Amino acid sequence: MTSAGWLLPWLLLWVLAPDAVAEPDVDVSFDGSRLEFRLDATMRAPPSQVETVLNDYSRFDRVLPLVVESRSLGEVADGVERVATRMRGCVLFLCREIDHVFDVRAIPGQWSSGITVPELSRIRRGHMSWRIEAQDGDGARSRLQLYGYFEPDFSVPRLLGPPLVRLWVGSELEKSVGRIEEAALALGERGAMAVEAR
Repeated sequence: MTSAGWLLPWLLLWVLAPDAVAEPDVDVSFDGSRLEFRLDATMRAPPSQVETVLNDYSRFDRVLPLVVESRSLGEVADGVERVATRMRGCVLFLCREIDHVFDVRAIPGQWSSGITVPELSRIRRGHMSWRIEAQDGDGARSRLQLYGYFEPDFSVPRLLGPPLVRLWVGSELEKSVGRIEEAALALGERGAMAVEAR
């Protein structure tokens, strides 16, 4: 059999597989003082379920590997909720816990945003924007787009720090996609079970 003959069945399987989802597109840059990141990912869960997971501010630690603790501090303005998180990260032997408080304006189906509150955080400046939208006609899949930057109020060792931080944050963002998807799918299963139990 020719090499094309071996390749054709695998290509067909990849194209026709109903649950095939592309790897998340992640980009991270860090120069030692400013961390910028971008995530574009498809998930096998409806947008409403993904939004529910991301709007549950007391459970960020279950879906975002960088976060070890989170809670809502309540509404600080009309449509703006203040969220407190504690993030933990390690580069080689150096580990830090960072308090990060940000104000969230969540708008379903539109671009939502989170802006750092510097006086309550170990971050001088920070901003995130994200959008969750249906990826297909039946709404069974979602596309999550996330952009943002942080400027922590401490520095990391110049020689190895920035490259290791870029690798580590990129890996953690990729992990978060699977965790968010898993939590969103579990929401759907619980909802279906509740309907059946009626």
